[in-house]
Amino acid sequence: MNIFPPPEQRLSPFQFYADMRHNNPVAYDDRNNVWAAYRYYDVESILGDYTRFSSVPPPMQTLPLRLGLLKTDPPYHRTLRGAVASAWTPMAISKLEPRIESIVHDLLNQAIEKGNMDLINDLAFPLPITVIAELLGVPLQDRDTFREWGKRIVGSAGSQFYVEHHGLEEKFASAQKEMDDYFNRIIDKRTSSPQSDFISSLIKAEFDGHHLSRDEILDFCTLLLLAGHVTTVNLIGNMIFSLLQNPQEFKKLKEDRSSPSSSSLSSSTIEETLRYRSPVQFVSRKTTQEVTIGEGQKIPSGQIIVTWIGSANHDESVFGDPEEFDISRTPHGHPHVGFGHGIHFCLGAPLARLEAKVALKIILERLQDLELDDSKKEDIKPLNSLLLHGVSQLPLRFTPSNLISRA
Repeated sequence: MNIFPPPEQRLSPFQFYADMRHNNPVAYDDRNNVWAAYRYYDVESILGDYTRFSSVPPPMQTLPLRLGLLKTDPPYHRTLRGAVASAWTPMAISKLEPRIESIVHDLLNQAIEKGNMDLINDLAFPLPITVIAELLGVPLQDRDTFREWGKRIVGSAGSQFYVEHHGLEEKFASAQKEMDDYFNRIIDKRTSSPQSDFISSLIKAEFDGHHLSRDEILDFCTLLLLAGHVTTVNLIGNMIFSLLQNPQEFKKLKEDRSSPSSSSLSSSTIEETLRYRSPVQFVSRKTTQEVTIGEGQKIPSGQIIVTWIGSANHDESVFGDPEEFDISRTPHGHPHVGFGHGIHFCLGAPLARLEAKVALKIILERLQDLELDDSKKEDIKPLNSLLLHGVSQLPLRFTPSNLISRA
């Protein structure tokens, strides 16, 4: 049984997920020897139980890519996350807001001057990659190199679940070596001459007496560079795409923002996007013992389970009218799992939310009559990725407002 949405449904996989939840909530893919869970409570249970469902992949599923924080279990994971978190504090993230505002204004200035806009390439990608480059203290002119690494790795993300993934390990290993060489040079410089950047903070970071090793610092540099920008690119792109696909919700948001008493719908728009079009569609775990999932399905020890976040967030037993994009949606005790669940809840979630909040605010201020460019609708295609959900381009039309840029 194929556990992945067919290519023609990748932009809108919701019917596929609904069919699987109803007919095959726990499915087995004999071609790839992996299992899949599609219902909210199963996904939540798996992600919340690291003792029975490990994040450490079996040898045959291990690709030569540094994402150590994502592929570890306690107690090592707790130590590693604690050391990283000591340098990645909410206060440090909140201080970035004025700089993020300046970057968004500058990017919109360029789009307005050009007279048209592809949201992905003109804003959603350069914003987070610029923020991350500045956080890491690396030259901004290298961001095209970062993007190329991202394309080579993230574009194939999830392909290890296909039996035939020719050249995938070589592609990952090549990109990882280039990133290691790049960041090793910067770590050497920061070790001898610390700066006020995140790599310098990682070198000094400590948790329970544990200082990060060189490999652990490289792990997090890779994770931040890749996961830290890809999630935000797709969050911003999916948010604007969903609003433009649902003009009644877009109107509701604009009316809410024009009210002097409230702008509460901006935050709920971000959360609804994370639910409705989750940037990351699945994460995988490995059973450490025989387990029973769903309605009595036994799964042996040592098996890979793909937990479908994208499906869980559309589970009708948890979310009313799940196929509706509703920015007024109020969670009733069951939050979406768009950023994961349990000990591996996304460490970068506060930064992604902040960047999305600032981007949405300034887009609404500066771009009036915003709509999809009908002449370029054929350019709106899903990402070529099993793991990630978003569009590769989002061509827009707009009328610039009279707001003076603060950039």
